[in-house]
Amino acid sequence: MWHHVFLESLNLGTTLKISAKNSIFSVDIMCGIAGIYNRNRINQDRSIIEKMSSAISHRGPDEEGFHFDSHAHIASRRLSIIDVGAGPQPVYNRDKTLCIAFNGEIYNYRSLRKELSSLGYCFQTKTDTEVVLAAYSLWGEHFLSRLNGMFAICLWDSSKKELFLARDRFGIKPLYMFELSDGTLLFASEIKALLQHPEITKKIHPRAIHNLLTYGFNIAPHTFFKEIKQVLPGHFVKAAPEGFLIKEYWDIDLESPIIDAGEEELACMLRQKLEHSVKSSLMSDVPVAAYLSGGIDSSAVTGIYSNLSDEKIKTITITFDDAGYDESGYSKKVSNLFNTENLEFKCAIEPDDIQNLIYHLENPLASLLNLPLFLLSRSARESGVKVVLTGDGADEVLGGYDYFKLLKAMSFIDRTEGSCRKNILRKIYPNLHSVQEAEAQFVYLNNIRSKFPVSHPAIPYQFSEFQLKEQLYSEDFINLLQDTPQDNPFFFNTEKFSHRPLVDQALYMDIKLRLLNLTLPLSDKMSMANSVEVRPLFLDHDFVNFTFRIPHHYKIQGLSEKQILKKSMADLLPGEICRRRKQPLQPPGKWFIDNAGEMLRYYLSDEKTGDAGYFNPCFVNYILAEYDADSKIDFSGVIIVVFFIQLWHDIFLNPH
Repeated sequence: MWHHVFLESLNLGTTLKISAKNSIFSVDIMCGIAGIYNRNRINQDRSIIEKMSSAISHRGPDEEGFHFDSHAHIASRRLSIIDVGAGPQPVYNRDKTLCIAFNGEIYNYRSLRKELSSLGYCFQTKTDTEVVLAAYSLWGEHFLSRLNGMFAICLWDSSKKELFLARDRFGIKPLYMFELSDGTLLFASEIKALLQHPEITKKIHPRAIHNLLTYGFNIAPHTFFKEIKQVLPGHFVKAAPEGFLIKEYWDIDLESPIIDAGEEELACMLRQKLEHSVKSSLMSDVPVAAYLSGGIDSSAVTGIYSNLSDEKIKTITITFDDAGYDESGYSKKVSNLFNTENLEFKCAIEPDDIQNLIYHLENPLASLLNLPLFLLSRSARESGVKVVLTGDGADEVLGGYDYFKLLKAMSFIDRTEGSCRKNILRKIYPNLHSVQEAEAQFVYLNNIRSKFPVSHPAIPYQFSEFQLKEQLYSEDFINLLQDTPQDNPFFFNTEKFSHRPLVDQALYMDIKLRLLNLTLPLSDKMSMANSVEVRPLFLDHDFVNFTFRIPHHYKIQGLSEKQILKKSMADLLPGEICRRRKQPLQPPGKWFIDNAGEMLRYYLSDEKTGDAGYFNPCFVNYILAEYDADSKIDFSGVIIVVFFIQLWHDIFLNPH
């Protein structure tokens, strides 16, 4: 059974043609996998796996393929980049004993193919899917360390009755699992595929809501659904007649020595690493665009991509009516500098868009980050683009969020008295206009820190706990939480990085927590909702390992975030792009509430909140009344998160 698994630590297939001088290669990017496995026998009703496949058709709308035998049913969904005639998926070895369903991109597959050929493997296709299959057949589980890319992999060995599942190093591609009472293992790229199985009871994991209002996201491996777990990044699962094994195959290198070099030399090395990541990702002769916000991350990707391309590149930008949120002035400067074909569109929503935000994400959100990402991918698809380069991961890897600066500052402030304390906080919070306001902010932050459920000094979220959650919760939900154990946010060993500086510890945790539970699911699911693949170029594992060898004070220098990246881009990007303060890509809360209109009020009605049972209807009415009265306290954030939770409940848990 699943809960007896030994823990040694703690999809898809579609084809993209690559033009080379003397040969045609093809990169499989199947975009959805699903499967059913039992070491004894499985129900031979094929309609179940067909329904699971249909539930993720948006990930691969062009083609689906199946494998059926007495122990495993496997489905793959295909997003057709171009017709390469590589044959249906899954892909099999010559004697049909081993098959693969694979989601993702293997950027170094051509060099691996050459090596495997020299070792005697005879390839039947020119796809990277078969390269993965061959690597597994020759090297076993150790093949994972040879892959450079993003992936969720299913390999089925019918001769051994052995299922092998693996997820890439950072969790760029999603993979979920559920074990039925009879030992049947279900797996899929999205939870909605698992929910198609008739024996799954849709129940909420109560701590998920509490985690959302504490950290800003839920905590892996848990999901919002009771007993549905995600495969952790850098891990594989082996299911065989002997039992289950979950094992970590990779983690960030924290033992290599810090590089003894100056800032100029390190910036040059960082630039070279990022250029290599961008170049590796450009395996396509279909349109590849880049998202361009005008921030340093997307601008760096755009600039490097443009310099590597012989043709004008395409960029995509979202604009906002509110000048305080709109970055189009900066994106235009970057677009003009590199002469890109820049597609601009305005952020706008319809009721169906709001439903889709939660349906495709499969969990509620404490912000509006999902909306622009959903609209960006839809605009990309409508303009004929199927592959997009992004700057996702730069903030988590290089320290781009304000809470990194705050974590660094608070450790200093704790040892400091007088005006210096206030001046530091006023640099982090420009809206603090007086010394008295700064002192009050310090008291507030200290109070939040003391109430945070995790005491580790480097966790960067301890200043953002949702202070209204106890007032929000209904009495019944409070009782339910008390009967549910607190999730441990650290599925990793904190001792392994205790020797590193506080900033590096926080960066490691942000990669394991925020990146995994918020940034990457948003990027993948909002893009795949519109059948668009995104490639996060700051998450090349060699690039990330390199960043952990850079002295921490070059990442956050004083209170300047991502300083080493800014330095590395100084001769590529305008100074105002490198110097500007980070701006989150999300619309104003008031704009969203006003546009959601009657739909939002319906889900926040006494009847709907009472039926779901999570929130106190009286307090929900209070915050709505305060919002309508234009209160000095901004309640838009809490209104939005309550709305998203209520909407999620209605979509996934309410019988229709």
